[in-house]
Amino acid sequence: MPIFLGKILAVTGLVVGSAFMFLTSSVNPAQDSQDVIIKKEILTGSTFSIVASQAGVATDTVSAIFEGAKKVYNLSSIRAGKELVFKFDGETNDLKELGYDIDTEETLIVKNVSTTTEDWQAEKKLIDYKIEIASAEGVIDSSLYETMVGQGIDERTVIALAEVFAWQIDFAGEIQKGDSFKVVYEKRFLDGNYVMPGKILAAKFIASGEEYAGFYFKGSDGKDGYYDTDGKSLEKVFLKSPIQYKYISSGFSYKRVNPVTGGVGAHRAIDYVAPSGTPVVSIGEGTVVQAGWNGAYGISVKVRHNDTYSTVYGHFSSLAKNIKKGVSVRQGQVIGYVGSTGQSTGPHLHYEMLKFGGLINPFNVVVPDGKPIADSDKSLFEEVEKQYKL
Repeated sequence: MPIFLGKILAVTGLVVGSAFMFLTSSVNPAQDSQDVIIKKEILTGSTFSIVASQAGVATDTVSAIFEGAKKVYNLSSIRAGKELVFKFDGETNDLKELGYDIDTEETLIVKNVSTTTEDWQAEKKLIDYKIEIASAEGVIDSSLYETMVGQGIDERTVIALAEVFAWQIDFAGEIQKGDSFKVVYEKRFLDGNYVMPGKILAAKFIASGEEYAGFYFKGSDGKDGYYDTDGKSLEKVFLKSPIQYKYISSGFSYKRVNPVTGGVGAHRAIDYVAPSGTPVVSIGEGTVVQAGWNGAYGISVKVRHNDTYSTVYGHFSSLAKNIKKGVSVRQGQVIGYVGSTGQSTGPHLHYEMLKFGGLINPFNVVVPDGKPIADSDKSLFEEVEKQYKL
């Protein structure tokens, strides 16, 4: 019997298969009454060998599992806050199986396929959620977050909705009272218990009288994404805002305003008032051409996106890790954090867009439509539109 389990049974007098819970681990009965399940939380600083040893797994077996899993998943990559699940044979006390959820979609299973030796083989499996389809709609009174969460909607669905339209709507500054939404989305369950939201399947958002719609679709080429009613991808070259909704969604009264002039800088620069430390992202992929102290801008970053467009982000409290002149950045990559350095009266982001070196209003930039759905998939996409009629 594993040392860890033996101590529990000796102290409590519990029989194999009864439940036991304490701080960072638990023992639960498996579907097979002969199996004993031990769940161990991965604490900060722990490694696979440490956690496995705490579960009572022998050192040689720990090494064999690590090597057996390596072709599929490197167990040195396990993350704090998650669990490792060990399944022991209740009669022989031998470890039979290891489980670890890699992310929200896939789980790792490592099994000993030999009855006489240590022959551990690994595979990844999709997590078998039960999916329910839900829908919601509403008119914004105070904020999108408060309106949706007030209806009992998971806050992760709120963020996912904003991410669908991140290329069309500035959720950090454009949303106002009277705007409205409608969303069809998945709810995921395991063992009868709600776990998390799944994909947004279809959504409509009306902001300042303008209507936007998006439908989830996976093409015959395997590429998935969100498309408008004309079958054009919602993804564009530039995000609408350098402050993503997931960083400001939880009720902070954010606003877009120049804290010095009270306006938006003659429509040539935009200032976002936000808490110090709020992450700021590059609106598009490009190359950093300036990073660090920059006079009145304080700590700033300038990204050259192509031969035509560049963007500037100023008054950072600090730069993000590895952001320096010459590095390439991805769209949506964090490049710095809101602060009040340079000529600033309080924490905010100063944001500029330049076209051929001249300042322009970022909200007036006409960005080309995203790549459309393949002609061969149009009929399938039309069926999706009909299914989730908004």
